[in-house]
Amino acid sequence: MRKHTETIVGELSTVWSCTSFGAPELSAYAAPVIAGETRRGVALLSVVALLFLLLAAVVSAVFNLGAGYTYTYSLLSALALHIYVSSARVEQLRALYLLAMLLLVVCGSALVLLAQRVGQLHTILLLSVAVLIMLVPVVPWGVREAAMTLGAIYLMFTASTWLSRFRFAALDLWVLQCLMLTAAMISLALVGRALSLRKHDLSLRFELERTQRELTDLANRDHLTGSWNRRHMEADFTAVVARHQASNLPSWFGLFDIDRFKSINDSCGHATGDEVLRAVHAAFGQLSGDEYLARLGGDEFALLMCGDDVPERVARMLASVEEQMRAPLPAGARVTVSLGLLRLPTRGCPAFDAAYRLADELLYDTKRAGGNGMRIGASVEEAA
Repeated sequence: MRKHTETIVGELSTVWSCTSFGAPELSAYAAPVIAGETRRGVALLSVVALLFLLLAAVVSAVFNLGAGYTYTYSLLSALALHIYVSSARVEQLRALYLLAMLLLVVCGSALVLLAQRVGQLHTILLLSVAVLIMLVPVVPWGVREAAMTLGAIYLMFTASTWLSRFRFAALDLWVLQCLMLTAAMISLALVGRALSLRKHDLSLRFELERTQRELTDLANRDHLTGSWNRRHMEADFTAVVARHQASNLPSWFGLFDIDRFKSINDSCGHATGDEVLRAVHAAFGQLSGDEYLARLGGDEFALLMCGDDVPERVARMLASVEEQMRAPLPAGARVTVSLGLLRLPTRGCPAFDAAYRLADELLYDTKRAGGNGMRIGASVEEAA
């Protein structure tokens, strides 16, 4: 029994608020989705209410229920139309909830005044109350907001009819109470069930998208060093350069490899060679969000950076490769790098293959000069 009670309490706490998910990342992911669903829900609520109120106004006029009925339902129809228009312009979730509450509570207040004026709980009034309460689940809010709205409608009708109880038939009052309580319980159950399913769906979507991002990230990274791979560099090359240019920052594309890397593998072992590759990745750990280091294969790396100080930064990073080694190489052995660094044009962007070809020429100029250095050049457009 205790376990069953704890389960019920846990489920109630889950559906009490539609914006509470426990995990901050999930709450941030769900917030815009819930806001969009709530906006559509408020719009649907106002449309359904508008259609019902217009129908009630027509019925009141056709069956000569009195000018008060026709006038009241016509004004409430205008309010529903206004709420529909306003819901498209409101961004904040709380404001959307207030719009929905305003429509339902004002409709309830108008029906209370109408009942007091005519001194009779007409069938169409009882039907209006039931429809009003059953419309609550149309808005995707939490049990808290739904309970507040239903409570306001219930207390308003109960207080007004009790104060004027001598004007109404006792059976009509009891029918009204049963109608409101039954409809309210059904509405709250529907709200809680819908919110539970919605939160479960959002949690699954969040986990699915996060898993997809992780798989994509794994597919685009080199498994040994953690650097991006060539596929990712090629796919993002144009977009990253465009962001650099939009920020008025010069873009630089570089190619480099490790001098005599094969001899390091042969003399020190492949484990040491792998450690050198990981040290290269670690040396570039201070890259910004719009800068990339990619391992193209073997000991060949590419980098895409921005800023006027890129040559100096690259030189410092490459000089720190040996510092990133867990253990130094055997006596007399050093990790040196040959690099070709290409300044890209400030307007437009060359294709990755074109930039690669120019940077590769600079890299081999460095190799022919003995290695352990950097040759800097500019694209044809930049040089012009």
